[in-house]
Amino acid sequence: MSIHAVTITELEHHNDRVMFFSVTKPEGFHFQPGQFVRCGVALVSDPKNEEDFLMRPYSIASHPQENRISFYVARVLNGALTPKLFDLKVGDTLYLDDTAYGLMLPSRLETGGTLICFASGTGLSAFLSIVKDNPWKRFGNVVVVHCARCAKDITLTDAFSQAVHEQGRDVNFRFIAATTREPDPTQCGEINKRVPQAIVDGDFEKMGFTLTPQWVRAMICGNPAFVNSMKKVLKDRGFTAPRGEKLGTYVAENFW
Repeated sequence: MSIHAVTITELEHHNDRVMFFSVTKPEGFHFQPGQFVRCGVALVSDPKNEEDFLMRPYSIASHPQENRISFYVARVLNGALTPKLFDLKVGDTLYLDDTAYGLMLPSRLETGGTLICFASGTGLSAFLSIVKDNPWKRFGNVVVVHCARCAKDITLTDAFSQAVHEQGRDVNFRFIAATTREPDPTQCGEINKRVPQAIVDGDFEKMGFTLTPQWVRAMICGNPAFVNSMKKVLKDRGFTAPRGEKLGTYVAENFW
């Protein structure tokens, strides 16, 4: 494995907690929508060895055919890396592994039905890449559910709208915001509780979904507590993960 120096080409602070940025794409770098890669900073002026870098895995938000690699990142209070990332600006140098990882891929799901992508926080990144890659070639409908504490942390709705528009044809898409601690009742998401609890309470059926493996394929990306809770409620409804060559009805990513 080698580490490439890359340059920040775009950077937008959506608020004091989340930001979206892009870096130059190293020559020969390949990935599939849904995968992640380690990104970080150098700890010394002339880095040469692995210990000279501070790297963390982040889901990739861009499409493989774009000439950039994009990330959606949340500030971790007292974190080692993200405070450094939030101090960077366009033109600064970051570092990227030469290999992407992850098996949260649409190709590991049975085809047909409605694809529902469940994300907490910046786990949403992977689903932007997937939506850009025309998931409608495998699924009839696509739904993205983004769970965050407050409405101000749900900031990529325009990016998803643009990705859908760029399909160049009418497709069935829905973006559902879920807030868990929004203090302003006028700003609450369509779901105003934790998503696993909303599933248990039948809220998705009230919105018109039949949340069973006969009709739905699910993808999950986010923090470990969210991923584990989602896996449990889906398994309770009969959803199964891929096994070897056998396709599943849900896939999950958890690289913490």
